[in-house]
Amino acid sequence: MKFVVKHEIKGRIRVHFCQKRMTFEEADTLQYYLDSQEIITSSKVQERTQDATICYTGEKSAVIALLRSFHYEKVDVPDVYRQNSGRETNREYWDKLVTKVVVHYGNKLFLPMPIRTVITGVKSVKYIYQGIHTLLQRKIEVPVLDATAIGVSMFRGDISTAGSVMFLLGIGEILEEWTHKKSVDDLARSMSLNSYVSLNKPLYDEESDRTLLDVCAEGHSSNPEELIISQEDLRGIHQRIDEVLSDLEQEVLAAYLDGKSYQEIADNLGRHVKSIDNALQRVKRKLERYLEDMEAQNND
Repeated sequence: MKFVVKHEIKGRIRVHFCQKRMTFEEADTLQYYLDSQEIITSSKVQERTQDATICYTGEKSAVIALLRSFHYEKVDVPDVYRQNSGRETNREYWDKLVTKVVVHYGNKLFLPMPIRTVITGVKSVKYIYQGIHTLLQRKIEVPVLDATAIGVSMFRGDISTAGSVMFLLGIGEILEEWTHKKSVDDLARSMSLNSYVSLNKPLYDEESDRTLLDVCAEGHSSNPEELIISQEDLRGIHQRIDEVLSDLEQEVLAAYLDGKSYQEIADNLGRHVKSIDNALQRVKRKLERYLEDMEAQNND
């Protein structure tokens, strides 16, 4: 593999791979290869720039030799590793943010004021409706404040302020959704006995929705390599969840893995958002401790 060392200090180098474009699959392959090497303590592959930052122990010459011997087609990467890498999700939401910013400031620069006024008015309907709907439910929550700020600005003819408020709210919505998806994936990985296997992700790439938990619970798999978690381990996980998690924590975990946001869970359970966040942090710590203990027992 051709590459150029761009920067180096003791125990750390940054290299650039000489190729026109690095795909998500190639970046995941390189990342998997680097992470599987004993002398490499950490690595970060950037597919946009075709760069890799590598921290290592021992001699730099050993790392150079590993990079020279690397070929994409010679590395067998598990499918579940690619499914959990998050590269495509990160690119998707990064592109959404960039598009949002470009469109917002492009409209300001190139569209005449009458057209901008109409566009802003149409966009404001959604927020004003959400605010009124929340008030009708006898609640004073964030949508009411957003609708008030936008509605007052529109009433005063301050289109610029109304547009800026909605722009920032849109950015916040993208960041919240991005963070939520990443957090769900991280939580699922932390519950896995194998660092690259998610218990709640589909096991197959095709149309099947069955997860690894389903396969283990049924015990019908014909391929022993798929049974990464044994029946005994699976029962232990379910039993441990019942033992160490409170009723609230179990409800929060189930709702969170079902894709609900913090606010939705808080509304359904009649709790504050901060209480939901604290519950999820407790869940993660408890399950991580249990999985670490179980892995240590298996190693013994």
